[in-house]
Amino acid sequence: MLYILVKKQLAEIFRSFFYDPKRNKARTLSSKIIMIVLFAFLMIGILGGMFLAMAMGLRPIIRSGYGWFYFMVMGLVGLFLGIFGSVFNTFSTLYLAKDNDLLLSMPIPIKDLIASRLISVYLMGLMYSAVVCLPAIIVYFTVSSISFLKIVGGLSWFLVISIFVFTLSCLLGYVVAWGSSKLKHKNIVTVFISIIFLAIYYVFYFKAVDMMNVLVKNTVLYGRTVKNAAYLLYLFGKMAEGSVVGIVGYLTLSVLIVYLLWYILSRSFFKIATTSQTTIHSSINNKTFQQHALFKALLLKEFARFTSSANYMLNCGLNILIMPIAGIALIIKSQEVIAVIQALSQNVEGGLVVMICAGICLLASMNDMAAPAMSLEGKSIWIVQSLPIEASLLVKAKAGMQYILTAIPVCFFSICVIIAFRLSFISSMFILIFPQLYCLFTALFASWIGMIRANLQWTNELYPIKQSLSVTICLFGGWGVSAIIGFFYIYIGYHLGMKIYLLLIAALLLGLSYIIMHYIDHHASEKLMNMH
Repeated sequence: MLYILVKKQLAEIFRSFFYDPKRNKARTLSSKIIMIVLFAFLMIGILGGMFLAMAMGLRPIIRSGYGWFYFMVMGLVGLFLGIFGSVFNTFSTLYLAKDNDLLLSMPIPIKDLIASRLISVYLMGLMYSAVVCLPAIIVYFTVSSISFLKIVGGLSWFLVISIFVFTLSCLLGYVVAWGSSKLKHKNIVTVFISIIFLAIYYVFYFKAVDMMNVLVKNTVLYGRTVKNAAYLLYLFGKMAEGSVVGIVGYLTLSVLIVYLLWYILSRSFFKIATTSQTTIHSSINNKTFQQHALFKALLLKEFARFTSSANYMLNCGLNILIMPIAGIALIIKSQEVIAVIQALSQNVEGGLVVMICAGICLLASMNDMAAPAMSLEGKSIWIVQSLPIEASLLVKAKAGMQYILTAIPVCFFSICVIIAFRLSFISSMFILIFPQLYCLFTALFASWIGMIRANLQWTNELYPIKQSLSVTICLFGGWGVSAIIGFFYIYIGYHLGMKIYLLLIAALLLGLSYIIMHYIDHHASEKLMNMH
């Protein structure tokens, strides 16, 4: 029974490798092989290669006789990656699994059910931590001599890290599950947590080389400090080098932790598994609802749909937060950015303003909320089709939602650019107005292509959000148009001058926007009624 339950858990985790939710059927054999190969390439080739390079950069630490310090650093990195990779899977697998009620109603021993969930959590953490730990062990033995105790110590170090990852994932998973059941605005919180993790990742990514150089140069100083102030960390590193005390101590601690975790869960799992989500109790009151105009009501509907999905916000609207942050950073680091843009403009007269406008348009292109908006209606499209409203208003409401959410941060970023570059009044007006016209065009284009290429036959909202053709066209097409606006002026358009060139492009954008609106007004009803 335990084997069957573990197999079921792993099949659920890796379900996307064998089942195509877009087509609602099993994948072909060739598709399965491709998915598995791509996943192996990502985990072993990209992530494993990245941490292999990191381990190779820390080889001077091993040569200086501080191998334990090397293992301490790599162990902490492996611990962080393992927890980050498995904690969100833990809360949905162990605590808030959708099949808890079904499995508990069957004649299955609760201990087997708990063990299967814990084994799947452990295996996921083991997979992520192995991406760091195995390259670290391999690099160590390319520098240091091989002995029986070192091999046992390295394997024990890897095992201890996987158990620590397993334990902390269970604890943090419980916190995430508790918060998920209590918070009212889970999607907003999820977005901010994801942004924090992304910020930590990029800070680590860009500072990794500098941090490694600092560690290598100050190995002796840091090593003595850790040994004197945090002896357990020193013993953790020495374990990997074959210290018998470290091996026995940490393995004993790991066994005690696993036993304690099993003891607690075996007595509280039933209560956790049967705990229902927070029920919102509403009382009857004489609340007066405000009546809105039809277009405003549709617009508010689109805003509510956007904020109801963390996937939607993160994949299609992340630039709403990035642009204000980038604007403030631009004011602080203006000299470096000016040098880069001047190099791109090749000192062409007016090239600086045109390249700035193109750069702002490039950032604005990363918001594409209207592209999947029609597809996200999904199987509830019949509700919209049955309402006595003009289809063109629905499509324009989706475009309006993207324009508002993009134009405001673009305006803030444009003001930051004007402050940082200290531009003239005419140049400032172009930088304020031109990107707004571009935002209008891209919003209308995204809603139009989303209507033309609507895909309502999906089982997971990530498919229209991330993998639909309309999103791909809007994203890469926006980047391409922005690049053409900038570089066409540098090589050809400079003969017209900056003012005439930008006025002509602005007129072209307005003309295309009018054509799209005309098409929506005359063909949206037909397109909407034919969707199924």
